[in-house]
Amino acid sequence: MSFYELSIIATLAATFAVVCVYFFLFSLYRQTYIGLWAVFWLVHFISQIFYRTPLHQIPTPVLAGIQFTLVMNYLLLVFATSKFLKRKMYKGWYYWTFGLILAADISFLLNAPFILEVFPSIVFVAYVNFWHGWMFIRNFESKGWGKTIVGISFFGIGLHALDMPFLMSVSWFVPWGFLISGLLRFIISIGTLMLFVEKNFRDLAMKEKQYRLLAENAADTIYLYRLGAAHSFEYASPSITKLTGYTPEDYYQSPELFFSLVHPSDAFLLDSLVSNPVAVSAGPLIMRFIRRDHALIWVEQTTVPILDESGACTGFEGIIRDISVRKELEQDVSRLDRLNTVGQMAANVAHEIRNPLTTVQGYLQFFLKKPDFNGYREHFTLLISELERANLIIKEYLSLCKNKARDLKVCQLNKIIQELYPLIKADANASSKDVRYLPEALPDIHLDEKEIRQLILNLVRNGLEAMEHGGIITLRTYEQDGDVYLTIQDQGKGIPPHIMENLGKPFLTTKENGTGLGLAVVYRIASDHQAKVQVDSGPQGTTFRIVFKAK
Repeated sequence: MSFYELSIIATLAATFAVVCVYFFLFSLYRQTYIGLWAVFWLVHFISQIFYRTPLHQIPTPVLAGIQFTLVMNYLLLVFATSKFLKRKMYKGWYYWTFGLILAADISFLLNAPFILEVFPSIVFVAYVNFWHGWMFIRNFESKGWGKTIVGISFFGIGLHALDMPFLMSVSWFVPWGFLISGLLRFIISIGTLMLFVEKNFRDLAMKEKQYRLLAENAADTIYLYRLGAAHSFEYASPSITKLTGYTPEDYYQSPELFFSLVHPSDAFLLDSLVSNPVAVSAGPLIMRFIRRDHALIWVEQTTVPILDESGACTGFEGIIRDISVRKELEQDVSRLDRLNTVGQMAANVAHEIRNPLTTVQGYLQFFLKKPDFNGYREHFTLLISELERANLIIKEYLSLCKNKARDLKVCQLNKIIQELYPLIKADANASSKDVRYLPEALPDIHLDEKEIRQLILNLVRNGLEAMEHGGIITLRTYEQDGDVYLTIQDQGKGIPPHIMENLGKPFLTTKENGTGLGLAVVYRIASDHQAKVQVDSGPQGTTFRIVFKAK
């Protein structure tokens, strides 16, 4: 076997190795551009089998077919690499390819010299290789050696393509030309493998960094627990310190520490998780932890089992969330639900009590008119006043317990106050006090007129009762930041701090004869209107500020 034949076999072997590398990469990544690269090298390999004869000795029709296949194959290579670099393929490539094929056909028809027949195609092939070398070195986002090796190899193939018309007639160089071409192609395959290995490492490092950032900055605690001869924590996110008071390093050194934090009554839940992670992981586990500072917290734990190839569980990943606030809210809702039931029962009882009280009051008023009971007139009068006081308490209590639908209509707050103002003025004058009303222009808002009247009367009467003779109640309305404000300011002595902390709770009062239900009704009405109640109190008086949303 001659050196020429050996060089051809070596070139074919190198090209076949390149084809195998690219089909292997395609089987791994399933990317379109890798498949197109593989097709390019496969066509290149097949075409080499059919023109083992030197090009200048090949018949013209066969040479024309080879040139057409060569140009279209390299156009496919440009298309694939453009997809790989995420660049749109320039339309000039198509025009140039069409021009080259047309020029080659004309030169073949005119029986032009061989150099003129192949030179346009050779220039095209060289330019495509130069373009690839430049694109891989300058435009590919990688800091490894892979892109450099691929780029330089493409430059080498481009230069080798340009020297072919001049050296193919040199018989001693032709075998070396085949070997150089095969070697450069093989180096391209090695460089491409390096390129994708570097890309994988870079992508893995980026993903690991992203996942680590997510895990280490998550509010929930993420951990990985390994089962086996010696159970251990493989990972615990830093948030476990905030959750339990112990650092991740504490758990790495002593895995049993985690189990010691579980409340004794809930220890069986964690034991069942460790003994059978697959079954327990079907739903979240809710348990109590005792923190390092001995505080008790509620946590919710979700786990995912880790299985090996045989299906055996080798550990589990878990996410722990502090649900103490949620538990408190659930308890508050449950308590409020019970209180609501008790309130409804109490309202029914109060309603039933009022009926016999009305009967007793009626008979006392009847006896009061009888001459036979003149000696008991003072006693009857006292009893009637106490019954009226009891009826007033029951009336206010029932008003607090009402749960009727609100009749909200578009109203003008100033109009409601103006209609109510004569009554308020009369009440103030009767107790040697005064009321001032300072209205400003307001937008219309949705209100229940009867409820708002009750709110204003309760606040004004509270203010009047809190002031000495000569005191002044000031009502003011205005708009600010899109909200409607109603302020009622008195000149009393202020509300004590211990009362301010519990303002609005039923039966809380500083008055000797007060029921403690007036402000509770105010807060309920404000809540039904989605309004806020703001209170400022001091030695010079108290200001109640009701803030209604205009929209």
